[in-house]
Amino acid sequence: MINLIRCDDRLIHGQCMTRLVQAFGIKHILVIDEFTATNPSMKFVVENIAIPGMKNEVFTLDQSIEPIKAAIHDNVGTMIVFRFPLIAKELFDRVEELPKKLMIGPVVKRENTVTVMDGTYLNKEEIEALDYLDGKGVEVYFQVVPDMKRIEFRDFKNKIGG
Repeated sequence: MINLIRCDDRLIHGQCMTRLVQAFGIKHILVIDEFTATNPSMKFVVENIAIPGMKNEVFTLDQSIEPIKAAIHDNVGTMIVFRFPLIAKELFDRVEELPKKLMIGPVVKRENTVTVMDGTYLNKEEIEALDYLDGKGVEVYFQVVPDMKRIEFRDFKNKIGG
């Protein structure tokens, strides 16, 4: 079962392996990242940093669809994680059975981005993708970890005049 869908440009890191894994009952992490999936050394590292009793797998977007569909129907708490919101749009379009919730954590500051909160920055195309998902009934929110402040996408959008 998919317990968490998360956008986080750090992919797997200390907070992910402790607070998120515990809070959401995660035993399996599906990492979707073109660079990591196509770089044998990086893929090896990410797949082998799992804590005992967990499994990490790394895929390109195209490779991820079937494993995601399989995870939806198993009994293992699974997290899907990727770097940028545009991947979320693709996933929700390609896999209709996904739970309609998206947690966005840190997304690196880049040219032409606006600040959502400290450590989370989006460009116009990403905001449009999240607006599209919101329109499809996906609950989109920004939160670094479960016990920190949560900002709803709709509140952010209203604040920037979207």
